[in-house]
Parts: sequence; C-alpha cells; structure tokens
Amino acid sequence: MIFERFREVADQRWNEPAIIDNEEVFTYGRLLEEVARHRHWLQTTLDPHPGDVIAATLLNGWQFTACFLALSSLRAVLTPSNPQWRAVELRQLHGRIGFRGVVCERKFQSEWKNTAAIPDQRVIAIEDALKSAPASSATTMAPASAEDPVLYMTTSGSTGIPRIVPLSHRNLLVSTGNATRAMGIEPGDRFLSVVPFHHLHGFNNCMLMPLLRGASLVLMPHFVPEQYAELVARKRVNVLIGSPFIFSHLTDRVARSDLFETVRLCISSGARLPPAVAQSWKERFGVPLLVWYGTSETGGISIAHSPRQPSSDLGGEFVGVHFPAVEVKCLDAEGNDGGVGRLGEIAVRSGAVMSGYLGEPDLNRRIFQDGFFRTGDLGYVEADGGLFLKGRIGRVINMGGVKVDPVEVERAVEALPGVAAVHVDAVPGGRAGEVIRAQVVVRPGLRLTRGEVIEQCRRMLGEYKLPRVIEFVESIPATLTGKTPRSGPASTN
Repeated sequence: MIFERFREVADQRWNEPAIIDNEEVFTYGRLLEEVARHRHWLQTTLDPHPGDVIAATLLNGWQFTACFLALSSLRAVLTPSNPQWRAVELRQLHGRIGFRGVVCERKFQSEWKNTAAIPDQRVIAIEDALKSAPASSATTMAPASAEDPVLYMTTSGSTGIPRIVPLSHRNLLVSTGNATRAMGIEPGDRFLSVVPFHHLHGFNNCMLMPLLRGASLVLMPHFVPEQYAELVARKRVNVLIGSPFIFSHLTDRVARSDLFETVRLCISSGARLPPAVAQSWKERFGVPLLVWYGTSETGGISIAHSPRQPSSDLGGEFVGVHFPAVEVKCLDAEGNDGGVGRLGEIAVRSGAVMSGYLGEPDLNRRIFQDGFFRTGDLGYVEADGGLFLKGRIGRVINMGGVKVDPVEVERAVEALPGVAAVHVDAVPGGRAGEVIRAQVVVRPGLRLTRGEVIEQCRRMLGEYKLPRVIEFVESIPATLTGKTPRSGPASTN
C-alpha cells in the first residue's frame, strides 16, 4: 500500500524534485526507477519473501528511502538500526527478530559481521545496489494488505532493552496523513531532513510524510549548525523539523537571521521544548517554533500552533489540541476515564497506534485498554481537546518516601533567562535515599550561579523540591531526536 501510494505521487510529479542529496537531484520519476533497481538487487541478493524482516544500518540518504520503498513493494519489513550500535546490541536485536538479511553502508558491515549471527553473504553493502542492472518500475507483487507490518521500529524501554514497535501500512498511512493535515504540508514544500531516519520522528515526518505529499527532501546526514543554516538558504527550504537540541544549537551558533527567510514552518519534537529556546528562536528568526507531541507507538497526537495557559490550576505544558482522528483520554489509578480536566495517564486510540510490542504479550495486555494505548505520560485534557503534559508516570525521585516529579523542577530552572537546557534526576543521598540533582547548561555569554538557581527554585517550588546538587555543564547528553537520559514527556515521536 505504501509503495502504491508513492507510485501514484511519482506519476503525478514525475519531473519534480523528490530528494536533493549532496547536490544530486532525484526527481520523483528517477527515484521510482531507483526503487525498481534496489528491488531487483534485493531480490537477487537476499530474496526476501512477504513478511521477512531486513535490518538496515544507513545514514540519512536517498538510498535509505529507495531501500524502504523497495522492501515495501516486496511486502517485506524494514528494521532500521542506529549506526552507533555495536555487535552485541545488533546480535541481541537479531535474536529477538530474526533477520533475513542486513543492508548497510560498507563502513558498517564489520560490526554486523562481528555479531557472528548472520552469514556474511547476507550482510550486503548498499553501495553495491548501484551496480545492479536497472529494472522496470512496475512490480508484479500483489499489493500488501493494510494490516501487514512494513516497519519494525525500536524504542527505549524501562528495562534498558529496546522494545520493538511493529507498524503496519495502515499505521504509517494514517500517521503521515494526520501529520500532513496538522502541519498544512503542500506539494512542492521543501524539508531539510537531518533527524535520523532510524528514529520514527525522522522516518515519518522528515522522510515518508513529505514524499507521500509530493514535497521535496533536502538531506543532511550530519548536523552542523552553520552548514545547516547555509543549506536552508541555498536550497530555499521552507519546512524545518527538528528537536530542542537542534533548534537550541541553531539559535546559539547561527548569527545571520536572513539565512532562514524562506522558512514558514518549524516543528520541534523528541523532548520538552524549553521556553527560553522557543522565545529566542522567535526573536532571532521571526518564525514560531511549534511543539509536536507523539510517540513511536502512536504516531503524532497533537501539535501546539501557539502557546496557551491552562484554564485550571493544574499547570503543565500545552502540546496542542489532539488531532480529530485521534481519541485521547486520561486514566486514573484504577484505569477509569477521569474525564475533562482530571489528571491521569494519557491513553490514545487511532488508526496510527501499533497493534502491540513484538514478542511481549504480557506487557501488551497491561498497556492496552479497550484499544487505547497507555503512553506513560501524565497529563489532562481540557474541554476543547487541549492537551497538557505534567510529566512521566514512573519518573519520580524518591527522597525517603517523599516523591518529586523532576519535570516540575526542570520547568522552574528553565524559567531563568540564562538557562539553555536543564536535566533533573536523582543521585545517592545517604540516609535520605536520593537527592535531587540539576544539570544546567548556561546560554553563551551569560553567567549563572548556584545561588541564583536555588533562589529561582524557592520562588516556584516547595523547599523539599529544591535541587541539592547543581552542576553547570557544557551540554546535556542528547541526540538529534532530542532524547536525554530518563527524559520527561516526549512532546514528540
């Protein structure tokens, strides 16, 4: 179904640019022909049958897209893997899924071969696809059914072992359709796609969704702020989709606001967006930075087109009004719908929601209720569907029996003008069990003291919530998707 949808778009926009990769332009027609070449190569080398799973370790590039669409047309399943994973992690993943074969860039082949789990001849280099003879862009395979899996995406789990999220053709088509409508994407829009495609935010919103709408991708395999801004200007990009990590670095390191004069839409996802980053971005570049909320398991849930204060005293971060095609409710401790304005666990039902984690039936019975997926996020819904996040269920600091939500502390510290980013967690605290630690990144050129942080927290928090350990750091560990260790509500895919 996904391949057929792409082919319809390609037929309509044959000579229009689909992907611009390192100055090479792939029109929709040329990309469709390359999909056929890659399909022929995959059939010759791996011979995947419907339902077979193929792993891929690839950076953002046009061949990632061609490989996925080729596998989709063969009714096979793609599992993208993080290029930073090592042999032991790849071996564990293969043990849980069982790959028919592996497609990777040549520089990543050795790590897969070191797993000693997959025959060497089934670890193939994507560069070799270019040596394959061109094939007809027509496919003789019967179309996939809507519920057939087409993508296995890994996501972090509380046990430290990644969970596997199976996504069907229907899941991805509904998810990308919701995103297209919510963002107002039109044919001919240009995206700068730097969020890794092995993360669902990058895969859905930076690759698949724009291509199925007839937009263009300008690819960037590695994020470098100054080069990113220059590419936006040179290629006249008008849609930026990233994370707080990306937008914060652009704000701090790009001096020329005119480089972003073609941009009309900026979406932040992957982690909470600090208010200081959003404000600085708007002041510097003149375009609002919108918050996107979703998960790997559900796809997009909502988008906040403008800031909003809660109508109650519950507080929280506004992440928009949930999409019309997405049902949201907040469950109390007994699993009942708490109703409008009641704090609870956010649960979601839509055609984009996965059917359940692969190989985890007991967990699936706990996290699904009447078709609603329990996200683990704490929040509430207002009467008009406005959604507010308060934190993560389970992400609680326990100080001798007194519980503190670290997100609440993060929001207090973030309100200081000099703070670029903050991460709050717990460290051992003797007889108290745990004490609160705040790791703070100060904006370039500004100065902040421990006393100022404490004074700020005292203005907004009870004494027991104050961080006892304050560390000023140059950066907080993060990826282009915005994830940080033990991060708060995702605010994104």
